[in-house]
Amino acid sequence: MSSQPSEAVERRVYNALWWAKVQSAGPLEIDPDTPAVAGLTRAASADGSTVWLVPTLPSGAGHSVLEELDSPPVAVEQPNETARVLAICVACCWTDRSAPAWPGSTGTLAQVRSVYAGMRGRPEQSSDLTLIIGSLRRLHATHWIRWDEKAGEVRLGPRVITWTAADLSTLRDLCRHLPEPPPAVLSTEPPAASPPDEALPDDALPDDAVSDDALPDEALSDDALPDDALADAALQDGPSDELRGEVSDD
Repeated sequence: MSSQPSEAVERRVYNALWWAKVQSAGPLEIDPDTPAVAGLTRAASADGSTVWLVPTLPSGAGHSVLEELDSPPVAVEQPNETARVLAICVACCWTDRSAPAWPGSTGTLAQVRSVYAGMRGRPEQSSDLTLIIGSLRRLHATHWIRWDEKAGEVRLGPRVITWTAADLSTLRDLCRHLPEPPPAVLSTEPPAASPPDEALPDDALPDDAVSDDALPDEALSDDALPDDALADAALQDGPSDELRGEVSDD
């Protein structure tokens, strides 16, 4: 009998190792060439450069199962505010609601703050930003969203791929009842291109205006420039019933 492990055994060991990693760290971002793992859903990033491995949740899984898979329905600290902010992030990042929620588009903190104030039906208060940032951090830690605090930008997290068609239908209805977010102004957007200067025809300037002879010798000399000028010249993670109920709470 051969002492080499069978292909089936190797496959089970491979799957078990990846499941252990996911249970330890939550959804994992991996190279797209990584082979599939049984029971883990693959979610490609927006640019296709990486893939997320997310546990496939059993239908009707209770809290104990979700906690074992490191997939609680929502962060438990301040659940009402956290659920509200998750709903707002969905409204800001799921702009094409005829398409899947993942990967969605990039939203901004300014959008989240605007919708949050509209939900509360009052002008923004100084305490609102603290509540919003805290909720964004909790949702990021549990992979519901991906929050770039330095840029003030947010995307939906890989765990949203586990939302069912019924979940998405409920979220579409929820988004219709939320205030419309303002347009996103992203930190990575290139500045608007300025119109090119119109070139003057060659005969628009006298010959001596572009001739080296028209400038004194010292103006063309390296000695006429300071050292620093010469240096410069030499030289870029499913909404549960609790979530839907908490979002509607004021």
